[in-house]
Formats: sequence, structure tokens, C-alpha cells
Amino acid sequence: MQMRGTILQPWNWHTPRLDSEGKTLWKRLMRDAEKIRKSGYTAVWLPPASKASGGTGDVGYAIKDWYDLDGTRYGDAVSLKAACQALRQANLQVYHDQVHNHLIGGEDEEDILCLHVKKNNKNEPFRPDSQWFRCTIPTRFPWLGLDHSHFDAYHPNGHDCWVLRGKRFDCEAHQDPWGGCDLDFDSMDVVSKLEAFGNWYRSEVHVDGYRFDAVKHIRPMGTLGFLTTMRQSAGANIFAVGEFLHEDIRVLHKYITATQGQISLFDVPLQRKLVRASLQGRAFDISTLLTGTLTKDQPTLAVPYVHSHDDQPPIHGMEHLGHYVGDWFISQAYALILLRDKGYPLVADTDTLRHPDMVRRYMRLRQHCTFGHREDRFDHPNTVGWSFSGGHGFDNSMAVVMTNGDHGRKWLPTGRPHTCYRDFTDALGYSVTTNEDGWAEFECPAGGTSAWVEETKYRWLKSRDYETEPHLPGA
Repeated sequence: MQMRGTILQPWNWHTPRLDSEGKTLWKRLMRDAEKIRKSGYTAVWLPPASKASGGTGDVGYAIKDWYDLDGTRYGDAVSLKAACQALRQANLQVYHDQVHNHLIGGEDEEDILCLHVKKNNKNEPFRPDSQWFRCTIPTRFPWLGLDHSHFDAYHPNGHDCWVLRGKRFDCEAHQDPWGGCDLDFDSMDVVSKLEAFGNWYRSEVHVDGYRFDAVKHIRPMGTLGFLTTMRQSAGANIFAVGEFLHEDIRVLHKYITATQGQISLFDVPLQRKLVRASLQGRAFDISTLLTGTLTKDQPTLAVPYVHSHDDQPPIHGMEHLGHYVGDWFISQAYALILLRDKGYPLVADTDTLRHPDMVRRYMRLRQHCTFGHREDRFDHPNTVGWSFSGGHGFDNSMAVVMTNGDHGRKWLPTGRPHTCYRDFTDALGYSVTTNEDGWAEFECPAGGTSAWVEETKYRWLKSRDYETEPHLPGA
């Protein structure tokens, strides 16, 4: 059966080091790899696996030592390798998080000249009379063979930036630097050391792809160069997706052009629209949800998502982070990324934990009923819909209707005359039959979503132990 590519992020910002059974993330993935595959996923995105400055309490982005795979929140090196092997044996792609912008947690180095620069224009002094000053900053990482000459800036806190004497900021980077000790991509030694680490890492664990952190803070050719070297070394077309947090679609298009269409991007404009839609209720025009998004403009390079570790609702008794979609709009948001045939969507574990039934239903529909010709009806500010004709000789046509207002309805074609349909979400308990031309009026509940499938497919999907499917890994 043809599979729709779907990425699972089986962790979040608040994932504890040990779950209720005393297992780390790596060990849970070893145990649950086959469950993940059976749930319809094709790839898994792992968190940073290198030691961070906060040790086992760190989420992983304050990278301290690229080569230390033992001192992380998620488990040790042995368990990481075993988890990757288990995922591969389950025919799942394994994507690794790479943090190349900075290092944090070095040792002090004396006598460094710095200049306080503007936060939003880091090539200009903070004040006209700003002077160079000597300071002690933690730029020595002897375990990596790095010192202050390998960095161009230092952030003493979340507000100030000090440029190091003799250095400049990457003009090609959209916003450079980000934090900690900012790696200097003008240094060929930095480039070669990153590539050496990349080759070593691939020799230690299985790598099918990368998620590159904070790419807008790094010159595009810096990330593309690393990816190209890894692809050449591996003799494979390694997948890559970059985190470029910007809502302006034009900025994302510019980055894609600069990286020659080799690096996909998370569809931040779409995610922010979903957040606004959940905040504004029926005042938001949902017919415009896909306008100005990567999923519409460049679907082969788009990774649409609802949540991630940076943008997640409250979970594990902790507060929310970033921009998150309200629960009332979560079914509509996931319908838009999972029940369509464009983009390479990501599902966050915050949602597999908070909305397990909805996610399981949608994943079944994605793998069985998103094929054939798609007909869109984005022609009303509060109710939209689309349909799939399915494959010839198969009972896998589908019609999806969603609304942010009153009870909604859409007249949609399925290409299946005189065929009975039922709502697989079970939000509406009656059936609908198409006319002699294969059209019908499909409905959805107020402020909700319905996904109508052929009755034979409905019964078949329900009969396959749907209700007893195990939950995906989480804590």
C-alpha cells in the first residue's frame, strides 16, 4: 500500500528524563518502534542527542559537547543506538536534531576584546560612543579543540550581544547570532570540525535525515554545505528540514532559493494562522488558511505542523510554550495538515497525548483515504471542505468538512454514484448517499470537523482493532 509520509515528534519541551515505568525516551522508542509504524508514521524526529550545558535536565539545545552522547535527558549512547536500530527495523526513517549555531558551557578565556552591539542590527555599536572593552567570557571548549577564534560573538544574557574583536556577523544570515558562543562560519576550521563531527555521528548511529535548528541565524550556505558533505559521504539523499521561525512567506522563499531547494522548512506561516484562527473564532476567515503558506506555494518543501516543542499547549503539569492552537480548533488544524495530500506533516507528541483518539482516527484516514483526485471548496469564511475520489477499484473516497462557526455543509463530488458514506469522526451519527453523479451534501457539527468515508471502508477501518490501538510513546 502507498504510504503518506508523516513525521512523529515523540517528545516535547517538558518530556521527563524517566517516565512512570522508569524508562528514558530512547528506551521507550526501542519498545514502541513497531507501534509507531502501525500507527501510520513513516519517520521519527529525535531531540538533540549531544550533551548540553544543563546535563540531564537540559532539553538539549544548549549544546556543550558534540561527541558526548551519554549525558542527555533522553538516555545514554547505547540506548540511542539501540533506539535507532529498532526504528530502522520497523521501516521508520530516523531524523536527528542538529544544533550548529552555537555552543554553551565553555571554560573562561581571559583578555578578549568585545564591543556591545545593537540587538536588532548587530553590525552597529549599541551606542555611538560604545567602546571596545576587555572581558572574561566562556569561549574555551578544549574537548572540541575550540577557543575564542572559532566564535564571532557572545551573549551574556537574553538581551545583550558582544561582538568579538576582528569578527563580523554573517550578512547572509537573516538574524545572527542567536545565543551563547556564536560559531563563526567564516572559519574553515569550524566548518571542517562540524563536518568531521557529522561523519563521526553517522558512523555511530543510523541517520536518514536532519532537523537543523535555528537556520535563520546561520548563513544558508553553512547549513547547505554541511548537508551536501553528509550526502556525499553517505552516498544517499539525506532528508533535511530547517527551523526558520518567520511568518513572512517571502522570507522563507528567499531561504529556499539560497539553499537551492535542498532543505525543507517548517510551515511557520500556516502554524501561526492556525493559532490566530483558534483565538479569533468565527471572526477568522478559514477560507484563507492556506493562502501565503509553504504548504500551498511549495508543498514538496513544506513540513506543516500544529505544535512542536517550541509551540506547545500545557502538558505534564507545566505551562504552555510559544504559540499554541486552542483545543476547540485542534480537529480542524490537524484535518488541514493530515487529511490532505500536500506537504510532509509533523505530528507532535503533545497532541498524541492530549488528543489520542482524534490523532489515531486521522492517521488511519491519511493512510487509506487521501488518494485520487482532490476537489477543494474554500469558498466560505466559516465552512470549507474538500474531497478525494480514491483509487480505481477501491472504496477509499472521502469528503472532509470543517467549520469555525455554525453547523456546516458542503456540496462535494466523490466520483462514486449511489454510494453510502458515514462520518469516521462519529461526530454525526447518520449516513449520506451520493446522487447518480457521485455528489452529495456533506455536513459537520458546529465548530468541528467531519470526515466522510464509504460505509464499507468505515466498517473495515473500525474492525481493525481501532479502539484497542496502544497509545504512542509519551510520559
